Amino acid sequence: MQNAVKELDAEIIVVDNHSSDGSMGYLQPLFPSVRFIVNEQNLGFAKANNQALAVCGGEYVLFLNPDTLVPEDCLQKSLAFIERSAAGAIGTRMLDGRGRFLPESKRSFPTPLVSFYKLSGLASLFPTSGIFNKYALGHLGEFQNHRVEVLAGAFMLVKRELLNRLNGFDENYFLYGEDIDLSFRMQQAGFANFYFAGTGIIHFKGESSGKKSLNRVKFFYRAMLVFVQNHYRTGSGKLFSAFLKLAIALRGSVSACKRILKPVLWPLADGMIIWVSLLAIKTTWINTVRNGKDFGVPFISYALPAFSLLFILCAAFTGLYDRKNKTSKTLLSVAFGTLGMLAVYALLPETIRFSRGVILWGGILGGMLIFLLRQFLITDKEEEGQTVIVATKNEYAAINELLERSLSDQQILGRISPGDHDENTVCEWKDLLTLQKNIAVNKIIFCIGTVPLSEAMKQMQLLGKKNIRFLFHVSGSGSIVGSHTLAPGAAIVTPLIDYRIEHPYQKRMKRVVDLSVSLFLLITIPVHLFIHPRTGRLARNIFHVLAGNRTWVGYASTSTLLPAIKAGAISQTVQNLNKNLLEKTDKRYAKNYDWWDDLVIIFKNYRRL
Repeated sequence: MQNAVKELDAEIIVVDNHSSDGSMGYLQPLFPSVRFIVNEQNLGFAKANNQALAVCGGEYVLFLNPDTLVPEDCLQKSLAFIERSAAGAIGTRMLDGRGRFLPESKRSFPTPLVSFYKLSGLASLFPTSGIFNKYALGHLGEFQNHRVEVLAGAFMLVKRELLNRLNGFDENYFLYGEDIDLSFRMQQAGFANFYFAGTGIIHFKGESSGKKSLNRVKFFYRAMLVFVQNHYRTGSGKLFSAFLKLAIALRGSVSACKRILKPVLWPLADGMIIWVSLLAIKTTWINTVRNGKDFGVPFISYALPAFSLLFILCAAFTGLYDRKNKTSKTLLSVAFGTLGMLAVYALLPETIRFSRGVILWGGILGGMLIFLLRQFLITDKEEEGQTVIVATKNEYAAINELLERSLSDQQILGRISPGDHDENTVCEWKDLLTLQKNIAVNKIIFCIGTVPLSEAMKQMQLLGKKNIRFLFHVSGSGSIVGSHTLAPGAAIVTPLIDYRIEHPYQKRMKRVVDLSVSLFLLITIPVHLFIHPRTGRLARNIFHVLAGNRTWVGYASTSTLLPAIKAGAISQTVQNLNKNLLEKTDKRYAKNYDWWDDLVIIFKNYRRL
């Protein structure tokens, strides 16, 4: 945004609506010229914008979402257009994080009939229809200027005089609808709204509100209801209000059911698979191995569903439902589930046992079916491909330094040159499309500097139909940003690192490793009396770890910036390195943590335990 106002007499005001990610502490020192308003609670979109409106000056006011990128020439072009037109306010062409046009860039009012077409799904079926998709004005061209009814709050440039007359946004709207209401009141006051196609912005849609949440649905339909009640009070408006209330109730119920059922759908399906597999193996076992003779254990009709539940609990504990698309975790979880069933079976009294073979082969069959089901049904797997950086030599060096500080796992193929060349150059800027055809590129990082954002946006639209994730680095920002909704993995790369050791699955498994290793060492302590150099120290560590006072593998450094874990009996590296190297190895250990690594470290450093 600072690049967009560089040639203008402008001020930037950021309102923080009680964020909890530490962004204010990170951003304020980076941008001392920006005015920050920090709220102690989330006041909603309308109130927060009115806070900024009350303290800002200037002839024009731009309302802008935080999840946007603005090209360098966007505001100059927009101001020139609003000054020469009859507009009281303008919006612009918006692209999402994949380079696709966002239809809400231009909209009409949600009249009863227009809303019916949208809510019924007819607008989606006929996206270019001027009748069924009138809400998104699907019949109007993306690259043509139009007079429209509704402007998007994500980018709304308004004359200050008009805002003063209307007292800004209606604060009865918390999230959604406030832009529709303001657009309506601006036209009632005799001013026109225009969609300006001569420039555009990137809007990482949904990042400021979260997608597919029950609250999002509730806020959206409540906003529509408030708008209708305010502006359609007679005749069809009353009928429309009743219709909207019914829609809110129905959509809210559907969303609630989805949120309740979604977490248990996979466990239910897997449980049924294991149950059916156990039944199938039991029947086969009786017919082939026992020559048709039943086991004669009445308990078996209750045991099979109980063992199925046990399998699911064991598999869930080892992370099967934390990330369903990871093959190694699926195989580990089904193996652990089968072992869990066998372990419990072994503890049963002899009088109620029926067949260890049924449990073993039922678990194997069910595990294979669970694995195959995920291979066929789950499509959100990490794409295979390369990452390229569009940058000059200096920008390329800076972004690699940022990735190094962030301990990023990006596999960089090289850079796309905007003019200069070196050993890292993959191709020229003009050959980016050709490169994508010849090499599997799934991520492009644009360094916004020598290459302007407006040019990057043109390339995005040309590549928009490809399965490419676009990321952006603006010089001086200390970050790489992109949409959370495009692909697995972090969308923001900053020195604020996402540490895997904090993930619930890894926390559970670290404790499992600690307990398992401690119990194994305790059981085999007579052996260690002969082969371990310091058996007393080993025994003390065993009891400290069992009690939860220590972990087997801890940090080597004393850094307070890392996620807190128990003090380690040993560290994952030798302690005679310098302080910086110790902190760096600890950061990498915490960021890339996997419980299996602890087992390897313990095995390799047995004599230090």
